[in-house]
Amino acid sequence: MSENSEKSAGWPIFKVLASPGKAFEEIAANPAFLKTALVICGLSLLLGIAVSPKIQEFTLLMINKNPTSIPPEQAAIAAKAAMAASIVFAAVIPWLVWLMVAVLFKVYAMFAGGNATFKTYFSVAVYGYLPQFIGGLIGTVLLLAAPVENFQNVSLSLAALLPAQSGFLYFFLSQCSPFTWWSLVLYGIGGAAATKTRPSGAITYIVVLWLLYALAAAALASIKAPAGMVG
Repeated sequence: MSENSEKSAGWPIFKVLASPGKAFEEIAANPAFLKTALVICGLSLLLGIAVSPKIQEFTLLMINKNPTSIPPEQAAIAAKAAMAASIVFAAVIPWLVWLMVAVLFKVYAMFAGGNATFKTYFSVAVYGYLPQFIGGLIGTVLLLAAPVENFQNVSLSLAALLPAQSGFLYFFLSQCSPFTWWSLVLYGIGGAAATKTRPSGAITYIVVLWLLYALAAAALASIKAPAGMVG
């Protein structure tokens, strides 16, 4: 990957948010993503490190609320493991999302046409992820500002509008964030630019898949949730 490609890849960051159609046409023509991906992952890792002490504290709080007695040394180990996991997830989750989106649009291209490289679809995934990264940044700031006791109430999803943290509707709305929807639209626009098809088809494709996932995740969570769970 050339230095010029990496330089030109940095500019679409702002253009994607302001003028996604034109930005993704340029990205599809010059699919350089490494610099942007590393910046996103680096910042995500820093955010994960910043919030990890509160994750540890929150885990201990939840363990102490559990009616089942757990030895203090085991509780401390579990809290440290949760803190470490939150840091790892912060760095790894973006790559998993990008890989999944790239694979989905590679499959879409098999039916919709287009012969873009996997690198092109991965670039679309990286730049389309920007709203989700912005949402994560805002969410982390809110978590840092909130008391640990209120961690469960900090949410940028529509579930924050519900009084109780239980039931299928709550878990479904937990998946519904304006930042997620924004990213879905950008994925669709980018996927259409890569496959040279209409944005409406690519957007519908990715939104329907997300909706199926959200419904399945909500159903599973509502089955596993303890009876009487409240916020």
